[in-house]
Order: sequence, then C-alpha cells, then structure tokens
Amino acid sequence: MRTFLLSLVFLACAFPSPYPAEFVTSANGLRADVYHLPPAPVVYQNSTALTFSPTAFTLIQGSHHAVLVDAPATGAQATNLTAWIKATLGPRKSLKYIYITHGHGDHFFTAPLICAAFPGCQVVAREDVNAHMHEQYEEPLFSSLWLSLFPGGQITSVPFNASYILREADRTFMLEGHALRAVEVGQGDTYNSTVLHVPDLELVVGGDVIYGKCHQLFVEDWTAELRQQWIQSLDRAAALKPAFVVPSHTKPGDGFAPSHIRDTKTYIRTWERVLAQSKSWEELEGEMKKAFPFRDGSFILRWSSQAPFGASSIVA
Repeated sequence: MRTFLLSLVFLACAFPSPYPAEFVTSANGLRADVYHLPPAPVVYQNSTALTFSPTAFTLIQGSHHAVLVDAPATGAQATNLTAWIKATLGPRKSLKYIYITHGHGDHFFTAPLICAAFPGCQVVAREDVNAHMHEQYEEPLFSSLWLSLFPGGQITSVPFNASYILREADRTFMLEGHALRAVEVGQGDTYNSTVLHVPDLELVVGGDVIYGKCHQLFVEDWTAELRQQWIQSLDRAAALKPAFVVPSHTKPGDGFAPSHIRDTKTYIRTWERVLAQSKSWEELEGEMKKAFPFRDGSFILRWSSQAPFGASSIVA
C-alpha cells in the first residue's frame, strides 16, 4: 500500500553526516529516499560569499539492490553520501547502479568513487549524456569552472565512461523486475537532459530540468528559443503523470509534489521578463532576488545574471 508520508528524517545517529534525508514514497516493493547536500561554499571572482545550490540525490531500493540518481562533485560530498547509502541499505542490500541524468559535473564527477564502495556497481547513462560528460573535462571549462569554484584538491575527477551505456533503442534498465526509464526530454538548464521515470512508484527524478526552491541556471539557455525549449521539456516530464517529483536542486522541506514542474516554468517566464527590462547584471540579479526571495544558490544566480552582460569570469 502506497505511503504518502513526506516526513523529514535526520539520520545523524546512523551515519557520520550532518545532512538530512527525506522519505519520498514506497510502493510495489520499491522505496525512494532523498539525501540532501547543503549549499556548498565556492570561490568566485576572488570572493567566498557565494554558495553552490543545494543538491538532492535519490536512492531507489528494492529487496536486494538499489539505484542512486546522480553523484556529487567533490570527494568529501561523495564520502558522506556513500556513508548514508550504506546506512540506509544496511548489510543485506547493495548499490547496483548510479544513473546519470545529464552531463554537468556536479551530477557525475564522483560516481566511480561511490561505485568503488559497492562491488559490481555500474554507472548508467544514455550514450549522448556520456559524451556530454566528457565535455566537462575540456579546457578551459574544467579549470575555469570546476577547479576554480572548488579549489584545493576538492575536485579529483578524471574522464571516465559510463560502464552501462543506454543506446538509442534501449532507454530502460531494470531493478528487480521494475522498469526504470531514462527519458530524454531535451533542453533543461543544459542540452540533451533526461529525467528518470519509475512507473511503479509514479516517480520522476527531474535532474536539472525540474527545480525546487533554488535559483535556476540560464548560462546555457541564452536565447528565448532555448528557454522555450526548456518549457517544452517540462511539458514532456508532466506528460509522464508523476505523483512524485524530485528536483535535483531542492531543499529539505520543499516537498515532492508535481507542482515543481509548474514552478520551474514560472521562474523561466519571470527570468524572460526581468532580463528584457534589465540594463545591468546587478539589476537582473536584484530583481530575481526580489521575485524569489526564498530560493537558494547565490552563485548560480550570480553566474546566470552576469553571463548576458559579459561579466562572468568563467570561460567555456
């Protein structure tokens, strides 16, 4: 019987991490839980005042095995996430797959590190997402973005291929007889984005297509046409008719309602309007803060605001 309780559970006594986890739903022999990484401090334009967006990682478990959706950027984050996975699964279950929703480094860099803690674990990605992952290591992007934001050896990732590639004709993989569908919806905050659809849980894990209460990244959505494509991608996610939606960038307590899809559209349309009226990146940033005062991710808002005015120090 489906459980609709969306209770916030702190597991500090069970594993050595200060980060909270939330139960999402359970049905048909599957269960979904979410682990929250808090906003991470970054170094940007000689300042440490900004933070990277909080990020959620979804664990879908059956009777014996589990799937993690995405993996964080830094080694310390991966260590804490791995400890939580082990505490959540217990000694009789193991992590079988890590599914990568899209090719941004904060969603896959540490996947091999986490997999190494679970013998037989495989990194799963669509073929085009795997190719996109390799682009994150290209210079000057890798140094000007990832190594600059997280200095001092926090990023130790090297290029790798997913060990389980989903080809064009093979968009589904299985967990104990349950189908997990890698649905390419198109443009999100980056191109060829996917969501993971778990029909037996009525669940969509939204990657960077669907946002919670976090500022949305527009650096790769620099035209009105691309932003409209993002809205169309949200319509494709909504067409899956999920009862539960987990955005990748969300905060504890945001909940897992399908209304995140609508709210992500609202943010895009507000950005469109405010961008058209703004004469500087400072004005754009300030007006978006006023419009969405409770959203986190100050670095993402700063970078997105600066990009249209050529003020960013990140070189792609």
